Amino acid sequence: MAPPTPGGATPSAARRAIFLHVGAAKSGTTFLQLVLWNNRERLRERGVLFPGEDFAAHVRAAFDLRRTFFLGASDPKTRGAWRTLVDEARDWPGNTIISQELFAPARPAWVREAMADLDFADVHVVFTVRDLGRQIPAHWQEDVKNRFTTSFTEFVAALRRQDWRTFETARLFWGLQDPVAVLGRWGADLPPERVHVVTLPPPGAPRDLLWRRFCAATGLVPDDYDLSRTFANQSLGLAETQFLLRLNEALDERIGWHAYNEDVKLFLAQQIFAPRPSTARIELPAEHVPWATERSVETVEALRAARYDVVGDLYDLMPGPASGPAVGRAPAPPPDEPRWAEMADAGVDAIAALLRRVQETEDRAGSPPGADVPFPDRLDALREESAGLLDVTGRLAHDAAPLVQRAMDSAKDRYPAARRLRWAYRKIQARAGRSEAETRTR
Repeated sequence: MAPPTPGGATPSAARRAIFLHVGAAKSGTTFLQLVLWNNRERLRERGVLFPGEDFAAHVRAAFDLRRTFFLGASDPKTRGAWRTLVDEARDWPGNTIISQELFAPARPAWVREAMADLDFADVHVVFTVRDLGRQIPAHWQEDVKNRFTTSFTEFVAALRRQDWRTFETARLFWGLQDPVAVLGRWGADLPPERVHVVTLPPPGAPRDLLWRRFCAATGLVPDDYDLSRTFANQSLGLAETQFLLRLNEALDERIGWHAYNEDVKLFLAQQIFAPRPSTARIELPAEHVPWATERSVETVEALRAARYDVVGDLYDLMPGPASGPAVGRAPAPPPDEPRWAEMADAGVDAIAALLRRVQETEDRAGSPPGADVPFPDRLDALREESAGLLDVTGRLAHDAAPLVQRAMDSAKDRYPAARRLRWAYRKIQARAGRSEAETRTR
């Protein structure tokens, strides 16, 4: 049976398809990626591959294709990650779905490279897009989670400028979020029917509607898959975002990216702050709605003129009105107006959570893995694991000198072999000390 194609049609020639979902960030991508990851066995049973050894494989592939990583940091696992996904797709007899919003800003040269690598199949590009009224606040708080210190007012002002390319925050936003520009690069050499624009449903729509629209673009049968183990990449409330903004301003360069990513973004922001019931949401202020609407009209007209396959309704891209009496909700507070009491409340939760995290780390350090294993067996295991550790640290040293220092500081936390070597060294030193003491007393 020929592999499925968008709309459920079956082609006369059984040529595989690669569905490359390239964004946009904060447009339900995490939700869709979790559905795909949690259902990868069901997908395989139906002839569809969602490749990767772990959930972050597509992130590494995007970084690898674009020859980039987070500023001031590196990760040896990114090298070759794109080729690994390509090889998995080539070896798979059916269709493949690759999904990661960090593909969106790829330069034309990298897009051409990707298309050449995937020339064994028919490439389809998928772009999920949400209205600017919701997307601008969501993207700003995501920037704050990634250590930016730009106020909301400065952020929107940069987006609206004619020379927006001279502002880093604006370049990042439009590089990830502008469907016309992104699809102009990724769809440049594709027929329009193989470029799919999936609009996000408006607020209040059924939870599974985005998944159903994504399935319509990729040829999946939506009811064949389990959505129970998924969650949205929840945005932070206003007070939590304001707290992080001020924390970012207080931190200096001694806190490297990897430490910030682990302790602030992944732990504090996403595990502690995101679930908090927030008293105020971040909304696009009323004075910016007319400009956002005008920009959205231009976007819709350009997408329609490009004749892409649209799943959903382009009208979904029109920003809703700002909250207030006219829409039955109290006006949202200005995003840059400090909410000191609520920030203080968030800060108490942050301090308590970080102290618990420190205590848990100390407890783990006091009970090294394998402490109950006989000493000779531990040495045998150390010999096996040390070879892998030396390979990883060798690649780290090749990247950059600052990264070597980071590896030295964090190796005991990241690699079991390092922890065991440290523990074994202390054990041997203690035994040597006891032997020396016994010799002196004889």
